[in-house]
Formats: sequence, C-alpha cells, structure tokens
Amino acid sequence: MEKEKKNERRRLIMKTVYERFLKVLLIASMLITVGLIDGVSAEGMNPCSKNPCMAKNPCATKNIPIRKKPIKDAAMLKEMSEKLWGDSKLGKAGLSCSTCHPNGKGLKKEPFPKFINMAGDTLTMDQMINFCMTNPMKGKALAWNSQEMTALAAYITANSSESAVEPANPCSMKNPCSMKNPCGMKNPCGMK
Repeated sequence: MEKEKKNERRRLIMKTVYERFLKVLLIASMLITVGLIDGVSAEGMNPCSKNPCMAKNPCATKNIPIRKKPIKDAAMLKEMSEKLWGDSKLGKAGLSCSTCHPNGKGLKKEPFPKFINMAGDTLTMDQMINFCMTNPMKGKALAWNSQEMTALAAYITANSSESAVEPANPCSMKNPCSMKNPCGMKNPCGMK
C-alpha cells in the first residue's frame, strides 16, 4: 500500500512538472512569435540588428570621407611630409619644423597624448603640431583633416626614436640672424 502511494505521488509530481513545462513552452513560443511579428522590440534596441546588408541600416551606409582628396599613396605621403618638414614658409618666423628638429632630432617615440614642457600641457600629436605652427613658427593652425596635418604626423611617427636627443635651439646656432631673427621672439623653441 505504501508503495502505491509513493508511485501515485510521483505520478502527480511528474504531471505537475510536465504541465508547468508545457505552459512555459507555450508562453515562450507566444513571446517569440509576437516578437517576430511585431519586430519592434529587438530592432528598437539595436539599429544594426536588421540585416547589415540592407540599405536602410545605419551600419551599412556609406562612410562620410575625412577629406575631399584622400591620401592613398604612401610614397606621396612620405614625399609630402619631408617637403613640409623643411618648409619655412609654413609660418612668418622663417622657421620650419626642421629648424628645431633636423632629421627628426628630439622627437621621442612616446605615445601621444603626452605632457609637452614647451606647451606646459598634455597634447595630442595634432595639437603639438599646431602648437609649433602657431607659436615658434608664427603660422596658422592646420585643419585636423588636412593632408598637411596627416603628412606632418606621419613624419613624426616615422622619425621618432626611443631615446631622443634634445631638439635644436635656433638661438644657439652660429648665425641665427640669417633667419628672420628667431631669437627676437620669446624663446621660439621653448628652451633657455
């Protein structure tokens, strides 16, 4: 008799578990069906949840170009960077990047942003380039997306060394007055 009670009890428990399982399965299938028919719940959360090949998907849209004329030729970029590095016409002071950094002298292979003593601030590479453009060189800042900015950043990256020697000070040259008197400015290279 006790054995029959135990068996009956097991059957009731199994029946209850089975019924609950069917209810959960039914509810889950209804929710999945509603989600597929409505389509709003998943899509609203992630705009890229649709097929990424669809034209209306923001993740598949055409990119906005950085600049009107892209740089695609590495050799042309290297040539442009070397030309700009030595161009004293970038500013009004008669200085070029190579005045203080001949052949990249003084450029440390240290990741940007970093603290720059001359600026007294932590700068990105582009900010450092524009600091030199507007301060020692007395020129105009370069646009963040200009080919010139990319070329000068490429020069710095290619010519930086692990242990950089201090940059040159144009005021300590034998004849600094052959330039448009860089020593007349307030310490153009930030050195004493």
